Amino acid sequence: MRLTIGFLLLGSTAVFAAPHIIHTPPALELNVNSDLAPACFYADQRYSKGAIIEMAKQPFICEREKSFEQNGQLSWQPFPLSVQTEQKLTIP
Repeated sequence: MRLTIGFLLLGSTAVFAAPHIIHTPPALELNVNSDLAPACFYADQRYSKGAIIEMAKQPFICEREKSFEQNGQLSWQPFPLSVQTEQKLTIP
């Protein structure tokens, strides 16, 4: 009797077992010519050195990192504004 119940239990677990499915992400294509150049990123867009954007109503420029920082070659730095530059600078 125990043997019959054991086979019934083992047989019923195979019915409820889910298949093992592996999902892989789609292939990612990289443009080697442009992706190796240093860049700053903002809002999922890539910006080159010298690009100026506005974040929180303050302009920032994509510039070289300080020598002690190790997380990348370029980063967003506050854009220094003088009174004359502030009047002429328009950021789209």
